[in-house]
Formats: sequence, C-alpha cells, structure tokens
Amino acid sequence: MKSMLALTVIVFNLNANEMQDLIWQDSSDVKVLKKDWQGAKAYCEELVLGKKDDWRLPNIKELQSIVDINEYKPSIKKEFKNVSIKGYYWSSTVDISSDGYAWNVDFNYGTTSKDSILNEFYVRCVRGEEVY
Repeated sequence: MKSMLALTVIVFNLNANEMQDLIWQDSSDVKVLKKDWQGAKAYCEELVLGKKDDWRLPNIKELQSIVDINEYKPSIKKEFKNVSIKGYYWSSTVDISSDGYAWNVDFNYGTTSKDSILNEFYVRCVRGEEVY
C-alpha cells in the first residue's frame, strides 16, 4: 500500500553546470521515520506525495548537494524545514569496497560516512532524473 502524506517540497538546481532540477520530500516524516537501507529504498519507491509516485532514494551526490557547510546543527540548506539532527540519512549509493554497506549523510555536521545496510537511519526521498 502506498503512503499518503501532506506535500511540502523544495525545488532547486543542484548547480549551474548540471542544470538538473530535483524535487525533495520535506514533510514531517523526514525527521521521524527511520528504516534500514532496503526499507528506505522501498519506502521511497512506494511513496505517494503530492499525487506523485515516482519518488526514489537519492544517491550520495544528490544528498550531499543539499548540505550547507556554512550551517551547523543542522548543516542543510535553509529551504528545508524538516530535518533530524539526531542521526544519519540514507543514500542509495552502496560502498563498492564493502559488501553490505551504503553511504549516508549526517545533517548535524554535514559529513558523509558508510554504515551497515542493516542500521536504521532517516529517509528523505527525491524526484527527478538521477544525477551522477
């Protein structure tokens, strides 16, 4: 069954070179919902938000693009209203050097790390053509 949530999204260009618009989930779920990596991917794929059902888990480059290194606790672009500073957010990017690990972003400090896909972290979904 697909989830129904209130719509609050952010749209902006990642950078001038890519000219790629992404639409980000910014509902209250993103600061409370935790899933393991497989669960995070499934949640985004099943999400229906704003009558749209083409959500996905962002890759690490996309997730890093919303970090604001000039901000602290949270280290996320000011357009985002919902963020947990208590943990990490999953990306869809697996660690090619370690089986069973994937990359994530800590919006408390704006750092990236890799962790076991069995850990439960926060989830923020995205729509739009994937940026590599």
